[in-house]
Amino acid sequence: MDLNLLYLFDRIAQLGSMTKTSKALNIPKSKLSRDIRKLESQIGFELLNRSPRGVSLTIQGKELLLQIRTPLQNLSASFQVIKEKSDQLTGTIKITAPEDLSTHLLTKLIAEFMQKFPQISIELYSTNHLLDFNKYNIDLALRIGKLKDSSLIQKKVCLINIGLFATTDYLNKSPKLTQVEDLKCHQLAIFTDLFGNPMNNKSLTELKVQFTSNSLPVLKDYALQNSGVATIPTFLCKNEIRTGQIQHVLPSFTYLANPLFILSRPQKSTPRSVQLLKRFLFEKIQ
Repeated sequence: MDLNLLYLFDRIAQLGSMTKTSKALNIPKSKLSRDIRKLESQIGFELLNRSPRGVSLTIQGKELLLQIRTPLQNLSASFQVIKEKSDQLTGTIKITAPEDLSTHLLTKLIAEFMQKFPQISIELYSTNHLLDFNKYNIDLALRIGKLKDSSLIQKKVCLINIGLFATTDYLNKSPKLTQVEDLKCHQLAIFTDLFGNPMNNKSLTELKVQFTSNSLPVLKDYALQNSGVATIPTFLCKNEIRTGQIQHVLPSFTYLANPLFILSRPQKSTPRSVQLLKRFLFEKIQ
């Protein structure tokens, strides 16, 4: 039995008119009439007496109304309670992100968000593994690179650019570096996958590489030791660039550029707290 049909019948009984009900619910009168006919067909008897002057309840209609009105009111009240709870800025939000983003970007933003909304708790799963939303009951995720065949909502935030960086001390003591070919005279460290393969097979392939790592923070530490030029994301060096400790070498050159996405569940009833955190992270990271 479709509860919507019972709800329509209850509204018609309250307003005493198909026309008034049609206007109140913004439903075409013809569809409303078909729905009531459908309900009557399902339960096996007529509910309304129809005449040019309007409608009135049959004996069976009055009896049905007595049976359904209180349960429908209780059900409507329950829905309202659930909605109010979802709108409240309380509860726990579960979010997952890669380790580098969690350590150097996300933790600070989450702390700022919780200062604004102290009633909200956040669980951060910092891992490079792609956690299953359903298995781990995840609300939001940050992912670098678009997922294929995903049922999740993917909202692009920005590009994560990985360029060439070195300390000012290293550059002051080393040969000039004004073009990519000059890297032949420098110590070079690049970002690779777990198997040591360069993340960009089309760049820097003709150059000798002294150091590789699949960890971006490790590459940053390499550069901070005045060891050479390293491929590092811009966001990871933001403070050191501001203080002048690190310089962006060959700014026009990009070793790798991957989109950063915020992932969320494809559902209309997302709690307001999750919606707020998603919007907050999107704006702050951009």
